[in-house]
Amino acid sequence: MANIVLLFVCLLTGACLRAMRRVPENAHAALNEFIVLIALPCLIVSQLHNVHLTQDLLWPVMMPWLLFGLSAGIFAGISSVAHLSSGTTGALIMSAGLANTSFIGLPMIETFYGARGLPTGIMIDQLGTYLVLGTLGTVVACVYSNNGASVRSIARRILVFPPLIALAVALATSSVAYPDWIMSILTRLGATLAPLALFSVFSICEGSTCS
Repeated sequence: MANIVLLFVCLLTGACLRAMRRVPENAHAALNEFIVLIALPCLIVSQLHNVHLTQDLLWPVMMPWLLFGLSAGIFAGISSVAHLSSGTTGALIMSAGLANTSFIGLPMIETFYGARGLPTGIMIDQLGTYLVLGTLGTVVACVYSNNGASVRSIARRILVFPPLIALAVALATSSVAYPDWIMSILTRLGATLAPLALFSVFSICEGSTCS
């Protein structure tokens, strides 16, 4: 019950502050940087430190890949029949084939399934959605916008992503016992992800409505 209340409190707070014009126009950018660089990596390490990869995680991780492939096939077919522009086709594939499994997905999983659901959600987000976006998503964006991207630049973007690095660290050190004070810090910083992510999403200013 507390998680559900927290969900709506964060959503309403962000929406109300946006309506009252109390949120700077670029406030969400700073929040998002903290989430990606600090909160999400800490959450990943704290939740996956003692998790061992099993076949049960295979299908959940594969779902974002299957979803993107299905989206690409469907909208490429529709485009050939309806004669949609390349830009429209690419936008439809990206919009339907990718989900916000970090900022929206992880808080929702924590709300409905509790902390026990976070390891699976993190694996789906990092090995599924993020890798799909960084590989197939980048290829689709380049093809349908007539822009190019080298394999080297795509690989570098993926490898230096802090949450993915945190995932590799968590799995590589799964047999190492972290000191209690380190786990306490990781847990407390990771716990900020849900409220900050939901607040950030619903406090984004539209146009020039915020001063």
